[in-house]
Amino acid sequence: MFFKHYSVLSLPLLLLSSLLGSDAIAKPLAKHAGFSGTMGINAGVNDTQSQFNIDDDNEQTQDLNNPGKEVTTAVLFPFFRLAYTTDDLQTQYFIGQSPENILNSAIQYEIGVTHQFDKRQSMTFAYVPHVPFLKETWSDPFLTDAPREQTDIDSSAMRVAYKFAPIQVEYSYASYSIEDEQSGSQSMPCNNQSRTCTAEEQASLNRDSDYHRLSVESSIPLWQGTYAKANVFYGTQDAKGESQSFDEFHYSLSIMTKYERHFVSVQAAFTDREYDAKNPIFDEVQEDNVAHYSFLYSYTEPFDIKGSNLNIIYQNKENDANIEFYDSSTNFVSVGMSYSF
Repeated sequence: MFFKHYSVLSLPLLLLSSLLGSDAIAKPLAKHAGFSGTMGINAGVNDTQSQFNIDDDNEQTQDLNNPGKEVTTAVLFPFFRLAYTTDDLQTQYFIGQSPENILNSAIQYEIGVTHQFDKRQSMTFAYVPHVPFLKETWSDPFLTDAPREQTDIDSSAMRVAYKFAPIQVEYSYASYSIEDEQSGSQSMPCNNQSRTCTAEEQASLNRDSDYHRLSVESSIPLWQGTYAKANVFYGTQDAKGESQSFDEFHYSLSIMTKYERHFVSVQAAFTDREYDAKNPIFDEVQEDNVAHYSFLYSYTEPFDIKGSNLNIIYQNKENDANIEFYDSSTNFVSVGMSYSF
């Protein structure tokens, strides 16, 4: 099973995107030279049902024919982005959470640089370092009738993007390694039989992987203050375990509008994913159909506080897999404040 999944902690990316405004097709890197940034905090409620949710309430499963326990948790998360723009306003160095969501993964802190050649053309290079303790999964997710042990996911990523407004082409690469990969080593049902997996079958479940993605995005003005943003990408994961390798195709459409102090964004996104080989636990080739919907409302300068935003977010994500174990659903709502300088 591919362990990357949408997380409520990626939502600061949506907040930062809302601050781009409705003229995101062509705009300068910054209004002035020197330091600028965004910081804020959001609080919300997250309702998740997934076998890969590492909440303590979900650490034990009786069988593999269910999508895990439904867990509701309160979430509190900060976010930030700090940038430095050169005197000519053509080069910007940045660190923190960026509007561009490379891999639709969980928390993403980038270090990078953007150079703007002219009003329409720019190039971005960014590196996403490994941050300990931010990504975890089950060491053997297929263990039943006993507590599953958590293990860290070591990851790093990079991306390069070229923009010739209104088109942007981006290539992304990520490397993932499970610190204590034990998939199938403790699982009794293998190929729907009452036995543990052989060494060869365990090897096919290894989730250590390299991921590549090529995306194209375009922003289209609809009318004054309103524009659409369309994105398509092709991704491929080359995992050590053949059953964990896959190809995926993603497409999304966002409608964003800004009127006076109000900003609204709605998005629908869909991903089709097909794996390369049979999963030896279930004796089937996994297929995922993911639907993801989000809504964001932002109000500029509440209480007339300059540079501030009030943000309300709702997200829903459903993964309908041909193997019930991999079905998952997430509903999230939050409210928070951000400040830009």
